[in-house]
Amino acid sequence: MTGTTKNAFAVNAAKIGGITTVVPLLFSAIPEPWSSVISGVIIICGAVTAAIQPPQAGSKWKIPYQVVSAIGLNIGWAVNHIGARVDTSQGVAAQASLTPQDKQP
Repeated sequence: MTGTTKNAFAVNAAKIGGITTVVPLLFSAIPEPWSSVISGVIIICGAVTAAIQPPQAGSKWKIPYQVVSAIGLNIGWAVNHIGARVDTSQGVAAQASLTPQDKQP
């Protein structure tokens, strides 16, 4: 491995370690029945954003979809990158995320 690859590996390992430490601590602070409800809402919101096509730009459903997507932790590197869902109405940034395999007919 190169120095950059080792550094990226160490950073990712630290992130994973931090997440696996913080999440149980946060859930232990929540009363018992609510931690299951919160977990369920996060899972359902993540499934909804994975299953439903994002709304067109300018649609009245754009903001509710973004809220559901954020609740489902579908942000950053976790954003769905499925080429079939990307079209020209979603702007330049969406088109830039296409891979060569997505662009094939």
